[in-house]
Amino acid sequence: MWARDSLRGTLTVRLVAAFALIGIVAGAIAYRLGARYANLAYDRALSDDVTTLANQVGLRDGQVQVDLPPAARVWLLSNEGERVLYRVVDLRSGALVDGNADLGVRPAGGPPAGTTQFRDATIDGTPFRIGATVRELDPGDVAVLIEVAESLGLREHMAQQTLAGSLLLFGLMIGVAVLLVRSSIARTLEPLRQLEAEAATRSGTNLAALEPAMAPREVRGLILAINRMMQRVSESIESQRRFVANAAHQLRTPIAGLRLQAQLAHDEVDAAGTRRRLDEIDRSAARAAHVIEQLLTLSRSEAGSVPANFAAVDLTGVAAQSIQRFLPAAEARAVDLGYAGPSEPVWVFGNETLLCELVGNLVDNALRYGRRGGVVTVRVARQRPDAVALDVLDDGPGLGALTPAAVFERFQRGDASADAGVGLGLAIVKEIAERHGAQVSCESPPAGGVRIGVVFAPCAPPSAPAPPRVAGGNA
Repeated sequence: MWARDSLRGTLTVRLVAAFALIGIVAGAIAYRLGARYANLAYDRALSDDVTTLANQVGLRDGQVQVDLPPAARVWLLSNEGERVLYRVVDLRSGALVDGNADLGVRPAGGPPAGTTQFRDATIDGTPFRIGATVRELDPGDVAVLIEVAESLGLREHMAQQTLAGSLLLFGLMIGVAVLLVRSSIARTLEPLRQLEAEAATRSGTNLAALEPAMAPREVRGLILAINRMMQRVSESIESQRRFVANAAHQLRTPIAGLRLQAQLAHDEVDAAGTRRRLDEIDRSAARAAHVIEQLLTLSRSEAGSVPANFAAVDLTGVAAQSIQRFLPAAEARAVDLGYAGPSEPVWVFGNETLLCELVGNLVDNALRYGRRGGVVTVRVARQRPDAVALDVLDDGPGLGALTPAAVFERFQRGDASADAGVGLGLAIVKEIAERHGAQVSCESPPAGGVRIGVVFAPCAPPSAPAPPRVAGGNA
């Protein structure tokens, strides 16, 4: 379990496992190589013994004899505890000339004269290595087979020593590698400890980005992802802070007005005065409700609580819905509210709820700050193949002291006498437009009137487009 929780432990376990596997494979190879080279060395020594014994074989009176003194016999048969057997055979008749054991069936024909041939055999349940040669004795070229056999204990012991040495070497290598890796990991992770210490000392409001260059390259992607997350958290906190500040700022006046009118109504003695105070309370309550609605819309457009499942939206249909929704308010101010543009759908990529809010705020702003009895027009036009423009125009008094850029700032009102405006409508329009990748603009000619424009990128219609919604001319 500790290996899963610790990078150092995980790497150590995997390193040991890799070295162990390499050690097993290398040990098997080393054992085979050790056995091979041991066989080569002992075969050479065995060949020398065969040659020495062959040199003691002679021919006397036509009979093969082995002239092996006792001391030489002892020397030949002693090999550090190994069993040594030999046999000398006259190949003319197959008769045994000399020997101390039966070395089994002789190879057919025997080895070529002057060479040593080796074979493995089991004698009395013990494995032996047998070296054999054929010597031709003069005169008569009498062929004699000389064989010497020795047990395999020394050979196996040498192969085992080679294996043990290899395993010891790999064990030392594993130990040194583990120590080096653990110390290297500690040094490599030191920058992460510094980042941890820096993050631990920060306050809850300090969401500044961590420095990725301090960490190893493999961890920088994680730190960059954390920085992006902290940036989003910072933006969300800033959005909520602005929302709370906006709410506190904008609700202070209508709430104070409600309390004042309630106190005045409490002091009225006649029904007409009480009714007048109640009307004031109703208007203040409506103003407070409008402020709350605007603030919530602004908060949603900033924080992204509205689902971002954008799709193709018919902008002419959105304009028609907004005009229909604000017709009663336009009639109350004797405003000619209408639409100008194509009757067929014009598709843009966005969120229909937010786009309805955007157009509604533009129309509401034009009705509030335009002149009574004036004209307000919602216009949709294809400016060029890659742009669709939505404009809302009025023929009111214009911006007054405001600049075109200032109208999109919060709490900026072109006409301070407008009793229901809170200065958030165009700020909301800008927020929603930015979420849709659109550009907003404002124009106010010297002769009066205001045009607020939003330019969108067009998109392809959906697979099954809705039937076109045709809006009429100015109402």
